[in-house]
Amino acid sequence: MFNTSKLLLLALALIPVSQASAEDSASPGYIYLTREEKSSTIPITYGWTTPPQRKVIYSLGPVNYFYGTDTMVEDVRMQVGLTKRCAGTVRLGYYVVRAFSPTSTEGTFVTRYTVVDLPQRPTEGAQLPLEPDEAINHSIQQQAMHPLGIGRSTLSRVYYNVVVFANTYDDSCLGQSLQVKGNDSHDYHGELTLFVQNGINLD
Repeated sequence: MFNTSKLLLLALALIPVSQASAEDSASPGYIYLTREEKSSTIPITYGWTTPPQRKVIYSLGPVNYFYGTDTMVEDVRMQVGLTKRCAGTVRLGYYVVRAFSPTSTEGTFVTRYTVVDLPQRPTEGAQLPLEPDEAINHSIQQQAMHPLGIGRSTLSRVYYNVVVFANTYDDSCLGQSLQVKGNDSHDYHGELTLFVQNGINLD
């Protein structure tokens, strides 16, 4: 017997994929996808308490929602490939917001606000099979389901933005940047996907 997750995966395989463009109307059961990067680097700024330079990496929209009588749910999925060249520890933050501008870093959170430490570059010979200037790659991912509302109402010209920032206390990384690998042909790539669902029971 199929469980809910298997049915959802089967549904995803049968649904067409589209780049969300100007004034798209969100249809239940439709996927919107982008691999077009808005920023190719993420500046590494000082400290954990200093306001970071937040960058929008991927953005989908504008999308218009027309709520029906059922609950409408957005299933948001993102992944970003990053390259780190400096030796020290970098703290990375990332999330997805629903906003009213493709460059906005603030809005309604549709995924969790997440902060992680990227590891230091190995320094011991036995741990360091890399060339001195060779980079270390990292991949981040998020997925979340977010209810939009119940009843007959509209939500016009909204954007879904992947926001990333980086901080450090390490002099070797301060003033450096993380490179966004994007949709390349290797293991690390990036994209933002929006799947609009209707009538899902969240209990």
